[in-house]
Amino acid sequence: MQNKVIALVTSLTLFFGQALSIAAPAYSVEFAQDATGDPNAVKVGGASGFLYSDRIVFTAAHVIDSTGGVDYWEKEGVIYTPGIVSVVGQKRYKAKKVLVAPTYRPRVGNDQTRVDDFAIIILQESIPMMNKVLVASTEEINRFINDKTPVSMIGYGLQNPSQRTNSDWRNRSPMKMTSFVVSNQELRNYYTVNANKIYQKSNQTMLDYGIPNTEQHGSVCDGDSGAGFFVENGNSRYYLGPVGGQQAGIPNCRNDGSQSFGIGGGMTGITASNKFSPLIKEAEEIVAEDKRREFLQAEEARLAAELKAKQEEEAKAKAEAEAKAKAEEEAKAKAEEEARAKAEAEAKAKAAAEKKKTTITCVKGKLTKKITAAKPKCPAGYKKK
Repeated sequence: MQNKVIALVTSLTLFFGQALSIAAPAYSVEFAQDATGDPNAVKVGGASGFLYSDRIVFTAAHVIDSTGGVDYWEKEGVIYTPGIVSVVGQKRYKAKKVLVAPTYRPRVGNDQTRVDDFAIIILQESIPMMNKVLVASTEEINRFINDKTPVSMIGYGLQNPSQRTNSDWRNRSPMKMTSFVVSNQELRNYYTVNANKIYQKSNQTMLDYGIPNTEQHGSVCDGDSGAGFFVENGNSRYYLGPVGGQQAGIPNCRNDGSQSFGIGGGMTGITASNKFSPLIKEAEEIVAEDKRREFLQAEEARLAAELKAKQEEEAKAKAEAEAKAKAEEEAKAKAEEEARAKAEAEAKAKAAAEKKKTTITCVKGKLTKKITAAKPKCPAGYKKK
């Protein structure tokens, strides 16, 4: 038995060392490189989450439990823009509904394994998506295992022991670790070799896969719960599952020596989220129905606005036509009044002029002429009689 354990330790150490040499190097010890601006990493209370689509955030069920519960999240919970450092001045996206895996079981007694630790936060409005996210199938995960494909995780957990005395998650940058995924058998092998790192009675076989943690490539700490493990592929990410099920043999950002790496490093045990396809589909259907209803409401508002604008335009045109007709009528009446006044004035002037005329008689020999005018004068050759 002892020889088997020694052989297992040797093979496990070699396996982890070879596989980790493929992964990208990190820039810090416990939590790897800065990932500010990442398009999927979001703060979920004092923990982490992964933006799956514009209105769906994946996280761990125990994160919901530890940050107020479902009732709190559905009444007051908010998510901020992905990849931020500080929440100050950031847009708040209100949570609408939380779905928890129906088979979720938290830690019980000495069993520190969380079973089916998965939850979904559905938002009331959309966060702009910068990439495409796919839930990795079992076949794809097996390929990642065989190919030693680099697997990343970006979370908002503690980054070093000093942050335990200043753990303000509202002003903490997202950090990235890059590891790989191992099979359930390798996960069990790790637990066998590091039995002293496992809590009594912990049922580790409930978890599907393992993600090794090391000093060289990063190790999860408190607050990373809910962050997603994923494989990068161009502008797409294949999502494996959240940090949550079980951590073993990791320092967890402690400087008192109470926790340390095991043989071959540490290990994060996860349940692949493709197990929760019905729950994910339910969330997608809720979002689709919300968007359909919002579209209909927007369409109704648009049609109502168009009808109102048309009615206002018609009323304006009618008012303008009436005003024009009234103006024309008034202009006609004014013209008629002016013509009448002018005729009256001319008649009065004529009458006045007629009153001022006098008549004289002019003679020229036997010829006689009567001249009527205001100032009558006899024609040449005639004399006034």
